[in-house]
Amino acid sequence: MGQGGHPRPEGPGRPAVVSDSVGARLTRFAARSLFVLAAGVMAGGFLGWRAGLLVAALVALSHPLLAVLGPRLRAPYGRGRLLRALHRNGYHVIPDGHSRHLAVGPGGVYLLETRVWQHAVSWNGDDWMVGNRPAAHVVERLGSHAARLEHLLHLAEDWPGISVVPVVMVAGRLPEPVMRAGRTIIARPRSAVGHVLAQPTVLDPREVDGVAERIDHLVR
Repeated sequence: MGQGGHPRPEGPGRPAVVSDSVGARLTRFAARSLFVLAAGVMAGGFLGWRAGLLVAALVALSHPLLAVLGPRLRAPYGRGRLLRALHRNGYHVIPDGHSRHLAVGPGGVYLLETRVWQHAVSWNGDDWMVGNRPAAHVVERLGSHAARLEHLLHLAEDWPGISVVPVVMVAGRLPEPVMRAGRTIIARPRSAVGHVLAQPTVLDPREVDGVAERIDHLVR
């Protein structure tokens, strides 16, 4: 990725998932335990020991609840505004699950992975990471889903030359505004939307409506 710095993720590579070290997990567990204990002690001091236990329990439960419910929460306003920018420029934006959207418009078909808050990009010294997973793993997973959609939509037969382009929206600093790993785009939300809107026209309005209608039937 980039010139004169860290390498680009030119291909998906081997999808090896690098787990957190034991020390890192213990550190997070200790920090959460101290936070829960502090919240309970403070509430107990002001409201009594029963209230302290209740507050500590609620704080402790917040971590697994957020892990389960996080992907189901609505997108932040800023990201929703960017998706609406696609709509204003002739794109149909169709939800595909809790964190993905299919955008169909003049510039083609794009599979947008919009779970930005779990996609902080970083360099660990050996590889690019997206969240706690190697970028190659994220790219391969989204690319495989895009390939399945292409097959189910019969794009090659009915719209020759049109493919589903995977786009991973990330948080954090990138060496370039828009990066590529194979055919997958990696970019911050605003740059990703700008990249899509800058593409040349490959579908006319009638074709856009046809592809969007087929996608809508598929994902419902």
